[in-house]
Amino acid sequence: MLPNRVRLSTKSTQKMQYLKSKTGITPNILSRIAIMLAIKEGGNLKNSGVENYDGQVLDKSVLFGEHAEVYDVLINQYIHEYDIDLDIQKTITSLVEVGVHKMGHIKSLGDICSLK
Repeated sequence: MLPNRVRLSTKSTQKMQYLKSKTGITPNILSRIAIMLAIKEGGNLKNSGVENYDGQVLDKSVLFGEHAEVYDVLINQYIHEYDIDLDIQKTITSLVEVGVHKMGHIKSLGDICSLK
């Protein structure tokens, strides 16, 4: 079950503030995109690079919106498939971290549209 709040890392929070300034997309939507990019890549999250959990806090309803159930299933399936031993909060934070890293080249809204 998804937590009621997710605290992102400082690094992800700063990167998403930058991405918002370039694209106009809010951090909650950027986090959704980041999660899906990380899930698409697959693999273990031990090398996610999360240094701390002192960044922005997003409520479950803001982070996942009306699609919370879909994210719940996808994230839990990911945890099961890759035998992730982190708690759900840290797993989500790590997925965002990995996905935001993959968005490092984003400079415009068009770049977001071209993500694969």
